[in-house]
Amino acid sequence: MLSAVELFTGRTGHNAEETRVFLELAKNLLPATSDRDRRQIANMLVTYPEAPDALIDLLAKDKDDLTAFPILRHSTKVSVDVLVEIAKGGSEAARKALAGRSHLPRPILAALCETADAQTIRLLIDRKDLTLDQHLNERLSKRADLIAELGEELSKRQALNTENLISQFLVLPASLRAKAIAAAETMSVIRSAQAPAHPSIPAIDTARLRLHGALLKAALLQKRNRFTDSLGQGLGLPSSVSDMLLQEGQGEALVIALKSLGLDRPRTTTILVRLLGEHMAVEEIRKLLFLHRNLSTGAANVLTSSWTLFGTSANSAEIDGTGEKTPRHVGQFEDASRPSRDARSHRISSGTTSAQRVRRGAANLG
Repeated sequence: MLSAVELFTGRTGHNAEETRVFLELAKNLLPATSDRDRRQIANMLVTYPEAPDALIDLLAKDKDDLTAFPILRHSTKVSVDVLVEIAKGGSEAARKALAGRSHLPRPILAALCETADAQTIRLLIDRKDLTLDQHLNERLSKRADLIAELGEELSKRQALNTENLISQFLVLPASLRAKAIAAAETMSVIRSAQAPAHPSIPAIDTARLRLHGALLKAALLQKRNRFTDSLGQGLGLPSSVSDMLLQEGQGEALVIALKSLGLDRPRTTTILVRLLGEHMAVEEIRKLLFLHRNLSTGAANVLTSSWTLFGTSANSAEIDGTGEKTPRHVGQFEDASRPSRDARSHRISSGTTSAQRVRRGAANLG
C-alpha cells in the first residue's frame, strides 16, 4: 500500500480512471496496512491535491489516532459530516486534533461543545481567532462535567448567566459559589415581590417535624445513607444528588439543603458536627453556620429546587404511567398516620447518648 501511494503521489495530472483504480486498491489494502505505514500514508496524502476524498475520509476515521491526526488537523478535503461524526463519537485525541483546525465550521464547533472534555474545550476558548457565540456558550454552561474546571473561564466569557450559576451550584468552583448564592437571593426577592400576598396563620407541619427528627437521628447515629435518603425525600432530589451533599467540598450545599428544609441552627450544628466534624476543622464549620444564619430560606429554596434537574441524564427519577417524571422520594413523610408514642420514645432514647457526645463539640460553635 505504501508503495502504491508513493507512486500515485509522485506526479500530478491523474485522470479519472487512474484515481478510481487507486482508490479501489487503497480500500482493499488499507485495513491490512501496518500503523506505521498508515501514518506515513496520511502524512503523504494530507497535502496532495489529487488525493481521493473517500480515502481522506477513511484516514480521518482511522482507529489509530496518529494516523488520523494530520488529516483531522490539516486536511481541507474531509467532509463536514464526517468531521461532525468524529467529534461526536471519536476519541478525545481526535477531538483535540479537530480543535486545532484553522477553519472550524459551526456544526463541528457545536459537536465539540457537546462532547469534548475540559482540556479540549480550553483549547477552543483560548484561541484568539475563534469566538463562540451565545448559543455555543450556553451549551458549555449546561455541562456539569466542565463547570468545576472551566467555571471561571466561562464566567469571564459571560457564559454563566444567573440561571446557570444557580443550577450548576453543586459543581461550581468555590470562587463562584458566593456569586451563585447572591443570584439566588436576588431571584428569591423577585419571586416574593411577584407572588400575591396570602396572609394566613402558619400551621404546624407534622410531616416536616418528623423529617427533621429523622435527619437528626440519622446524623446522631452517623447513618449516612439513611441521612441522604431522608434528605432526598424531603427535597425531592434524585439519589445521585442527595448523595453528593455529604461528599468533600459540599458543606455549603448541605447547609443550603438544611436551610431549605427549615432546620434551625442547633439542629444544623449537630448535623454538621456529626457528619462533617471528623474531617472538617471547627473554623470551617463556623463558616458554614455563618452561611446558615445569613442565607434566606427563599434563596435556599431557589437553589435546591434547581438541583432536582441537576444531571438529568443520570437522574434516577422514575416515569409514571402518564409519561411524566416523578421524584424518587415522594410521600414517606406525608402525614398519613401518627407514629405510636412508644415508637417516638424509642427514637428519642436511641439518640440520647449520641446527643450528649455532640453537645461538647457543638458548644464551641455557638
